[in-house]
Amino acid sequence: MALEMSDSQDPLAADPTDPAAGLLTFLDRVERLPDVVARRHRSYERLAARAGGAIADIGCGAGTAVRELAPHVAPGGSAVGVDVNEALIKTAAARAARAGVDVAFHVASAQALPFPPASLDGYRAERLYQHLTEPVKALAEARRVLVPGGRIVLVDQDWDAVLLDSEDKATTRAILRAFSDGIANSAVGRQYHRLLLDAGFSDVRVEADVHTSTSFDEYGYLPGLAAPVAEAFGVVGSAAAEKWLADQRDRGQRGRYFMAMTHFMVSARR
Repeated sequence: MALEMSDSQDPLAADPTDPAAGLLTFLDRVERLPDVVARRHRSYERLAARAGGAIADIGCGAGTAVRELAPHVAPGGSAVGVDVNEALIKTAAARAARAGVDVAFHVASAQALPFPPASLDGYRAERLYQHLTEPVKALAEARRVLVPGGRIVLVDQDWDAVLLDSEDKATTRAILRAFSDGIANSAVGRQYHRLLLDAGFSDVRVEADVHTSTSFDEYGYLPGLAAPVAEAFGVVGSAAAEKWLADQRDRGQRGRYFMAMTHFMVSARR
């Protein structure tokens, strides 16, 4: 199913000053990256969705995965999205309606899901747990709503395992570490094996995916996000941050940009 661009039909288009509008634009950009698309579809395989099953995507954003999962559980199944952001949920519902996809969405947190015990066959979360301060509670809730034998699939970056090419190694390390430290649970990917076992899951399988990119059009946003964070934290001064960012942009223009990012995909059974 093709991804949609933010457009005048999205509820957030009525108020571009809403912070969620900028988040939606970012999510739409990221979810079109070829490696993200491939990883997302691989997660569906690990989820082992089947006709008649009940699947939930937690932290669903604008509902891309929910719409894509719907055919996997048809006929007779259900695909549901959950997110704490009401504006994104409204957009997800509107996009699903325009696409003619029969799915449902709820505003709720990962720690308090709107599902009865043992009601889901599959639980999926991508790029969510890195933002959770209490992942143990979220995993306990995931176990509560899954049927015995139900599958959980989680996907996250490890922000300490991001590399950018630069002659200024010290500044690069400082900026990337500051950016990682600014994310609530930036190293959760490496912790999934332990966390899932401790939460009572079995058959835990972890897959590492290191994606490299020389395309500034695809991943040039990363230096643009990281440098201001490091400057705001006082890790580097404004002059140093701007010099470093200018170098990254110059590398992009000259075809000399290089980035590597490590993702973890883990699956387990209830």
